[in-house]
Amino acid sequence: MKRIKKLLGFDSQYSWMKWLKMAFAVVALIIASAFWYNFGFLIMEDGIIGIILGLLAFVFLFGPILLSMLGVATLIGTLIGGMLSGVKQHKSFKETAAIGSAELMELEKLRMKSQMLDFLFIIAVIALIILLFPLGIPLMEAFGEPGLYGYIIVAVILLIGFWVAKAPVKARYKDSFKENVVKKSLSSVLSNMEFLPEQKLDEALVKAAALFPRYDIYGGNDYLAADYHGHHFVQSDIHLQEEREESYTDDDDNVQTRTVYVTIFRGRLMIFDYDAISDEPVAVLDRCGGKPKSTEMIQTELDAFNQRFFVVAPSPTAALRILTPPVLEGIVLARSKLDYPLYLSFREDKLYVALANGDSFEAAGGDVTLSEQRRRVTGDIQTMLDLIDTLYLKNEGGTRTSI
Repeated sequence: MKRIKKLLGFDSQYSWMKWLKMAFAVVALIIASAFWYNFGFLIMEDGIIGIILGLLAFVFLFGPILLSMLGVATLIGTLIGGMLSGVKQHKSFKETAAIGSAELMELEKLRMKSQMLDFLFIIAVIALIILLFPLGIPLMEAFGEPGLYGYIIVAVILLIGFWVAKAPVKARYKDSFKENVVKKSLSSVLSNMEFLPEQKLDEALVKAAALFPRYDIYGGNDYLAADYHGHHFVQSDIHLQEEREESYTDDDDNVQTRTVYVTIFRGRLMIFDYDAISDEPVAVLDRCGGKPKSTEMIQTELDAFNQRFFVVAPSPTAALRILTPPVLEGIVLARSKLDYPLYLSFREDKLYVALANGDSFEAAGGDVTLSEQRRRVTGDIQTMLDLIDTLYLKNEGGTRTSI
């Protein structure tokens, strides 16, 4: 279901994209059904020859119909999506105005300016591509191939200039979003807070977690240190990539190699002081929907935990000293509240918690409204606080408390 939603544009930053793709899908289904109804017998009965004849019939008979219907679908999808997007933009503006914050109103205007420039950039790309068709032949006739190349060079220069011109607006919007939405939302629920959007956790802490044994490139941002309900923690968003070599065949059928960078983890790493009973390292890893394997020997007494996690530890005894029944229940409860994988590592009187939730404190693009983004940030912060509340930690006095 998630793949279907992604294919139809439900995960796009532009809300109208799903309407456009759904309109295309309907057109494709109608044309495919009509073609199969009229010419399916050729493919079924005549093998390769039938497939060739079917393709020719599709191109010459259904091609013009398909193009015209796609044009209508584009118009309908854009109109419906555009109207709905306009309604939600107006609603967001009214909600922001009702708050009475001059900073948020300025941010709202900056967001709309940034998104309008993004939209105009897309229109400029489409317009320059469309203009290539009526202008291409006259330019070729007047100047030969250099005329066509000249148009392409001018178009690229114009687009680069447009991109450079709109970049400062987008940068100001992102910085203002961090200051007026993320930072203020965090400071309303946390104490002794230090929030540094351009900083990240020291890489030594990432390595100390021992949750990511293989990666080559470390990046991150949104460093946060704060207290919540008497517990101090530090965190930042991190992005870990592995460098890999892969082979491919070029246009001349020669085998070549290239370097690709694969994301190993993208999310948040939180670190707490945790004076565990045992000093032996224990890791709890999310199965991410996978089923338990018979080779995973360490089993706990809580079946709900075993179905969602597996444990890496020197021995079952070492694991169960730390993973007591209240700890197991706390981890299962925390995972049930999350829509993304959860990983934990107990090492050297620290608890490392990794949440694979992406980079959730960033300003969104597309036509996502400020109200939607504020709700997303508030929800993400609440998830973080729920996690701290749920996990079974020790207080400074050494007695165990469920926060």
